[in-house]
Amino acid sequence: MHQRYSTSHGRRVSPVPPRRGAALLIALFIVFAASMATVNVLNTLTAELSALRNTVEYERALYLANAGVHAVAAELEADATWRDTVSEGAFPNDGTYTATAVDGAHSTVTITAQGAAGSVVRTVTAVIEL
Repeated sequence: MHQRYSTSHGRRVSPVPPRRGAALLIALFIVFAASMATVNVLNTLTAELSALRNTVEYERALYLANAGVHAVAAELEADATWRDTVSEGAFPNDGTYTATAVDGAHSTVTITAQGAAGSVVRTVTAVIEL
């Protein structure tokens, strides 16, 4: 195997050192790939957490609307002629409900309740026969 020598006006000088540019490029590529994988994992986790929060708020809003229906049913059980609106806002995380009772057809009462949790509002309608 021949060693490469650099010459300068006929004189021998030390061998040309091996080039290390390829190793630097490989190292940069590995760092870039690891960074991209990390960013991808973080984006996925952020999306999953956002979806989980939305699901929790969606379910909480439904439970609050159902609580409104039950509150009106309790009022009607105490007084069958009661027709009004109940509203409650003393729940954790700013959850609220509003429920209204109105006369329906054939001795029924229609209850419309809205539950709000975060940015989600859900509506439940129930018909009670008296």
